[in-house]
Amino acid sequence: MHVEPPKKSFRPSRPNDTEPSEEQANFANKNITTLPDELLVKIFSNLDTRNLLNCQLVNRRWQELIDDHMLALVYYRRCHPAEQRISPLTVERYHSFIQGWLRGFSNLGRESAAQLDKFLQHKHFTERLFFSITKVLAKAKALTCQDVGTITHSNSVGKARFSPDGNYLVTVSNYCVKISELVAGKWQDKVTIQHLYRVRNARFSPDGKRLVTASYDMTAKIWELEGGQWREKNTLQHSDRVIDAFFSPDGSHLVTASNDRAAIWGLFNGHWQEKIIIQHSGPVEVASFSPDGKHLVLSSYNDNMIWGPFNGQWQPKATIETSGLVINTSFSPDGTHLVTTSDFIAKIWLLKSKENDDSC
Repeated sequence: MHVEPPKKSFRPSRPNDTEPSEEQANFANKNITTLPDELLVKIFSNLDTRNLLNCQLVNRRWQELIDDHMLALVYYRRCHPAEQRISPLTVERYHSFIQGWLRGFSNLGRESAAQLDKFLQHKHFTERLFFSITKVLAKAKALTCQDVGTITHSNSVGKARFSPDGNYLVTVSNYCVKISELVAGKWQDKVTIQHLYRVRNARFSPDGKRLVTASYDMTAKIWELEGGQWREKNTLQHSDRVIDAFFSPDGSHLVTASNDRAAIWGLFNGHWQEKIIIQHSGPVEVASFSPDGKHLVLSSYNDNMIWGPFNGQWQPKATIETSGLVINTSFSPDGTHLVTTSDFIAKIWLLKSKENDDSC
């Protein structure tokens, strides 16, 4: 006998405000789950999301059934009546959007995505997907934003970045850079860095203990956190304005990109020393390290090169042939691919090994 669910629109229910009592849990865990699976499906198909979640909370047997395959059949029966079938979400859409959204949503979202990855070929994957989303949203808490601090400058603020640990914040405005610290839930000014001309960028090192600023006054300044105080340690000099500066992923190297050249600096005995000068036919506008720090891409108006370390020295590894000015570059998380963007086009490059060298 087939039991048709009530014909009503599906609305995810909010979970109960309280957990099931110990008495309820003890009752539910008694040996009352010997019913055939077919009958359990019919029972579950007439429960709303809230009650299904409570079944998972109070009874191990029912939780296993729901997690294994019942949740797909139940959701199918509730939300897919023959006369009004919901259009399925494809696996492609799951990969392109929903998977990443679930993983970044919460611990429950990451667990749901991991389970869904195992059932990509399941005939009820669409139903499992819908139910997983509903389950995550049913347990979600409201997110509110509260203004907890204001950092003032005398000019417009162009850049702002948190340190990796979130305890410090750098803001850039014209000639001025401010480092602020989170103390007892409030943001307080720690130090103000002044340049003679406009500051183009400011970046923290991966460990959050250093900060580098790049300025049109032809310098990059490095500040270090010592004993809770930020102190100026080095000034790196160029003969033209510095467009950008940033640390390698391990923090052992620093790159400065300028109109005159690009330079790779290394840390020796607490001081940054220039290891190599990289000349280009035009100002270096774009530079970025690969995630493992073994490659560095530098782009100017007329040439784009990938550099890498060899026997303690940085050497050119490959040339990227593109038409037009490269606006931005980015490595894939595993460092095997590189994307370059320019006017009206984005190109994807594969980095492959050839005779102990890297090429594109």
